[in-house]
Amino acid sequence: MRMTRLLPALSAAAVLMAMNASSSFAAASGMTPWLNTNIAGYAKDYRPSLNDDFYGTVNNLWLVNAKLKPGYSRTGAFTELQDTIDERLRNLMTDFSIEGHDADLVRKLYSLWLNWDARNTEGLADLREQAGKITSIKSIKELSDYFMTEDSFYHGTMIAGFGLGRDNKDSESYNLELSSTGLSLGDAAEYRKMTANGRRTKKMHDDIAGYMLRRLGYSGEAADELIGRAFNFETKISEHEMTLLELRDPSAIEKMYNPLTMDELREKSKVFPFADIIAAHNAVSDLMNLEEPSWLEALNELYNASNLEDIKAYLLVGLASGYITVTDEAAYREYQRISRERYGINESKPDVELAVNFVHGSLSVPVSKIYVERYVPESAKREIEDIIRETVKYYRSMLEEEQWLSAETRAKAVEKLEAMRLNSAYPDKWVDFDEFDFPEDAGFYEALTALGKYKTQKYFYERLNQKVDHDLWINDVVVVNAYYRPSENSINIIAGIIGGDFYDSEMSYEEKLGGIGMVIGHEISHAFDTRGSQFDKTGNVSSWWTDEDMENFTKRADKLIKYFGTFRVDSSGENYNGKLVHTETIADMAGIKAMLGIAKGVKGFSYDKFFREYARIWKLIQTKELNDLRVKTDVHALPYLRVNAVVQQFEEFYKTYGITSNDKMYLAPEERVAVW
Repeated sequence: MRMTRLLPALSAAAVLMAMNASSSFAAASGMTPWLNTNIAGYAKDYRPSLNDDFYGTVNNLWLVNAKLKPGYSRTGAFTELQDTIDERLRNLMTDFSIEGHDADLVRKLYSLWLNWDARNTEGLADLREQAGKITSIKSIKELSDYFMTEDSFYHGTMIAGFGLGRDNKDSESYNLELSSTGLSLGDAAEYRKMTANGRRTKKMHDDIAGYMLRRLGYSGEAADELIGRAFNFETKISEHEMTLLELRDPSAIEKMYNPLTMDELREKSKVFPFADIIAAHNAVSDLMNLEEPSWLEALNELYNASNLEDIKAYLLVGLASGYITVTDEAAYREYQRISRERYGINESKPDVELAVNFVHGSLSVPVSKIYVERYVPESAKREIEDIIRETVKYYRSMLEEEQWLSAETRAKAVEKLEAMRLNSAYPDKWVDFDEFDFPEDAGFYEALTALGKYKTQKYFYERLNQKVDHDLWINDVVVVNAYYRPSENSINIIAGIIGGDFYDSEMSYEEKLGGIGMVIGHEISHAFDTRGSQFDKTGNVSSWWTDEDMENFTKRADKLIKYFGTFRVDSSGENYNGKLVHTETIADMAGIKAMLGIAKGVKGFSYDKFFREYARIWKLIQTKELNDLRVKTDVHALPYLRVNAVVQQFEEFYKTYGITSNDKMYLAPEERVAVW
């Protein structure tokens, strides 16, 4: 299920790996209008004034002295808080005084991950068995039969995906989402014109696949041929898949809603047996949605004997690559080396930290239950709820007073706001893991397989063709994040973000508004942005804006897009992609506006404390490699822009610091681009 997040989700490799600081900011020539101090090392000799670079000044001491820990491609307010959480989790995972089934599961998997002797004994036996089943396929008929096996479902790589989703026209019901072929480069656009970032990603995937195939006994030449064949299949199918920019365009919501029945799927996929595969895995649904019809049409054309070896290569490369982190130590160390190179890293996280990350990701519910019981007091949950209610109250008045909206749209917007689900910290109801146990004497991979099957049963099969249980949250709550879920019209300020620079019970009220308050305001805004505005109060896709209002909104958004398109954030000479980041930037600006609206009712409010706290929550440095990746793929603006280009939209900022037209932080009133 899709959601809008406050923070980008990095690849597993980026999260696991560490960062190597860049050289001085002298290499940043061409950046405008501010220096990109988010690139490690660029702030080393940089001492701006507050009136010329608010972000760089408030965070200067931190930016100059921050060091990247082993295993990190970035560090900042989010990572520092996640580090605190991970340290607490590590203590919990080794604390045998904690009783209960959840704690037993967590400790068991933690121990299995760290037991390299046992994992080395297991080695690649299971991978060899699964690879053999692919290499033995001699015909399209045998390939189709393979896709219908449990081995393919639980261990292999599919060329067509299906999973649980929410029906866009019936948000109270789960549906079966039919999705396109996974691409190793992540973006179909890279296969049409590969960028420097795409070349780095391809090298990483090729190196991983090449190593694992050689471990399976293939010669270097044979491995290269398989990798080339797999890429050839990806290239052919990618021509018919949407690019990242197309997927993130608001129009994609309607384009990707194509409901169909099983009979209609059989008619649309007469060559590739998609319907039979779904039936074989007991995944038949009353509600199904085909995200990209043109992709399925192309897959049916490519699914033939002449492409059989390329498809097999795609499956084999995907299978081998997927095993690199779950087999023996030699494979894992090679994975670390390759990932360090990809993300500009010179050292890896210690194994105990990696084990914590893995267990947290694999057993998020048991881990979260243990964590919130010890570290998230009821008082914090209640205070967050109070700030949420205060923010909703402000949004109600803001929407009612917004003059460029028609009375009809304003009424619908307020109605949606009133119906919004406000989820704070953690649920009262959890997914049940009481019925699960790891098989007795199971090795690491056997334990993972058993856990995967149980989670598939709980998160997929038990929900398919059922109504949504809103009391049962299905996402991890111990990560430093927050999000708006349009399909249920809910904001989710989860336990992981209640701490660090974002919230402390001892903070001043101004600092709380600049931290967690801004996060809350940001998420509520997503209900009314270019994507959220397509969902009604129940989470159904429905056009509730008048055409004139949407046209006005789009014009205002276009002005923001053009402004961000004037920035240069690296030395490439290319302008920033305002279209990529405009939705999240609208939310940032709306979040600040909401907090400033609340501030008007607070006697003696310190705007300085508020703005400085807002700047602090975005403190961050990252590798040049990660920076380049985010510039091309991240819908969130770089943090220094999330501060400087946002605060300069508000008169309160100019009055607080005496900003004039002679300062770089100045933006003339007629050029300001806040949508709300």
